[in-house]
Amino acid sequence: MKLPFFQLRKPEYRPYWVVLLIGLLLRILWAIAVPVDPVSDSYAYDRFAINVATGQGYGWEPNLATAFWPPGTSFLYAGLYWLFGHHFSAIVILNLILSEIIIGLTMFLANTWFNSRIAIIAGLLFAIWPSQIQFTTVLASELPFTALILGVLALWTRSQTQLWKTTGMLGILLAAASYVRPTVFLFPILLFFFRWDDAKARFKHLGSVIAMFLIMGLLIAPWSIRNTQEFGQFVTISTNGGATLWMGNHPGSNGGYTDVPDEASHLNEAERDKYLKAIAIAHIKEQPILFLQRSVSRLIMTHSRESIGIAWNEKGLTQRYGEKVLLPLKLINQAYWISILGCALAGIVLLMTKKGWYRALSHPTVVIWGYFAAIHAIIIAQDRYHFPSNPMIATLAALTINRAIEFRRKLTEMNPSQ
Repeated sequence: MKLPFFQLRKPEYRPYWVVLLIGLLLRILWAIAVPVDPVSDSYAYDRFAINVATGQGYGWEPNLATAFWPPGTSFLYAGLYWLFGHHFSAIVILNLILSEIIIGLTMFLANTWFNSRIAIIAGLLFAIWPSQIQFTTVLASELPFTALILGVLALWTRSQTQLWKTTGMLGILLAAASYVRPTVFLFPILLFFFRWDDAKARFKHLGSVIAMFLIMGLLIAPWSIRNTQEFGQFVTISTNGGATLWMGNHPGSNGGYTDVPDEASHLNEAERDKYLKAIAIAHIKEQPILFLQRSVSRLIMTHSRESIGIAWNEKGLTQRYGEKVLLPLKLINQAYWISILGCALAGIVLLMTKKGWYRALSHPTVVIWGYFAAIHAIIIAQDRYHFPSNPMIATLAALTINRAIEFRRKLTEMNPSQ
């Protein structure tokens, strides 16, 4: 199956290009209107990228190593800084390209799983999505991570007849995604699950998934060796797994970000991560009911709002327009997000009525959304953690919107006077 948005000359594919053009223009307008001014994680990515690009190592200061943030995003930015100098315009252009890839692959996958109408609606929903537009001027892991995940899914859907040809590329993409966010470590298992019904080729798919894990391991090994040498104990990609688990699971946790306790300040990053992980696991074992309650709370917190695009652009927005612009933009974000979320949940119900509960709940859109939602329900909550699921959410929402359009059309046909 060919990617429809690459076939420009065919009239039936022009709507895909229109959606891509809308998404591009809206993001260009935002980039013109809002200056880049990194805060929070964005500031960290920028600082690390500068140090890597200038040969000073991955850390806050020269020769002071860190691994708390996965390095993939900073490595990507460091490449741009090395080529073009420390200019945010290069990152904005990269974000424009990544956004177009995400929109295009969202449409490709929606067309593969459903049909062209669903694909175009899903692509349009993503093209005009306020927070996704706002991330054009944000230095963050969300866009590269989402693009890589969608690339993996697009390749996997095309691998039925050329499985071994794509296995190597899938392993490379998954390793790259792991460098951006290690939450993708178990993603090959999902890919195998999506092919479970293919009993004749099940063993072949299992072999492909094992190969993916091996390729990932080989590509992650150099960074793991670096980390192990720096911190004196085994570390895969980052030293934040135990810390983030602790943030969501300690006696005073509110489910979100928490500063690490002073008692762990004398430990190096790996030791601190191990120490905090042990505290978190002990707390979960002591309070299993509280853990379950908090998991539900974290799930709700992650999906209850979508204001991070404004928060991480706040300095640039207030610098140019003043603080009065923040509340209206947050209200627009929230209204759009709640509408899309409601339509996506309704889309799952529509899938159930059409395919039955098992096939609906095992559909890639639902499983992938559930995968990322479950991870952050266990560890830590924040609205940006549902961003990798947004293409799935847009596709499910498109089912509901398409059904509403069809229903409206039938009413019009039944009563032409209205």
